[in-house]
Amino acid sequence: MMRPCSDRGIFRFLAMAILIALTVTLAVALPGVSADGGEDKNQVPPIPDKTVLNYPNLGSHLDELVASVEAGQATSMEAAGDAPVHSGESVAVTIYLSGNVDAVVSFLENNGGDPRNVGEDYIEAYVPVALLGPVSEQPGVIRVREIIPPQPEYGPVTSQGVQAHAAAAWHDAGYRGQGVKIGIIDNGFEGFDDLIGTELMAVAGARCYSDIGQYSENPADCEIGNKYWGPSIHGTAVAETIIDIVPEASIYIALPISGGDLRDTVDWMVSEGVSVINESRMWPFDGPGD
Repeated sequence: MMRPCSDRGIFRFLAMAILIALTVTLAVALPGVSADGGEDKNQVPPIPDKTVLNYPNLGSHLDELVASVEAGQATSMEAAGDAPVHSGESVAVTIYLSGNVDAVVSFLENNGGDPRNVGEDYIEAYVPVALLGPVSEQPGVIRVREIIPPQPEYGPVTSQGVQAHAAAAWHDAGYRGQGVKIGIIDNGFEGFDDLIGTELMAVAGARCYSDIGQYSENPADCEIGNKYWGPSIHGTAVAETIIDIVPEASIYIALPISGGDLRDTVDWMVSEGVSVINESRMWPFDGPGD
């Protein structure tokens, strides 16, 4: 027959339980040294020192390119070749500003830079590696970032536009895109001309970029693509799908390379009366990263 515990026994039991709990908690939470003298696996690693940039307004990669040239570890052309978009000794960058845009454009033009797209608060330009540091220190410059072209985003379906969007019912009711202008922004329209009169109609307008800020209005140049992507059928497939859905709409096509090109392309399409714009591409994240 069990005897009931005394109050003294209960207190002793509770004290022992609390002591064991504290011991286990401390053993798990506190870093220490293992029995063999090695580092404890539970030890929190030290926080690495923050990288100090020579030119704080440059991104870390651009700052590294400049540093490699200044240290004699690479030529300007070798350093520029490590950038996503480059030409000779120059790197394609976006310069973000809080003001003083005209003065920075003049500074670029007078020192070997090549401004391509100029907005109210940004400049897209080819800038020699040796000029990146001084540009980043101009009054009004907030930051300078490399230009990274977008990439095509392929979906699992090539084209079953009418079925996927239940467009047949709209066609039967007389809605076939009459008078609607549609813009298609993509990375290439290879084979477009071969399909005119069957799967496609002639485009109403085109902006075919061969480089940042440089384009032609000849639709054939959109079939060729540019030096960053080469020929691509992706935009052609997108156009086929759209025409399946709205067979009486008008089509405008474009191949913008940079963010500034994209903004100018949208402004151009809107000025032409385009009311729907399709862009099936992926753009890299762009921002201060904070």
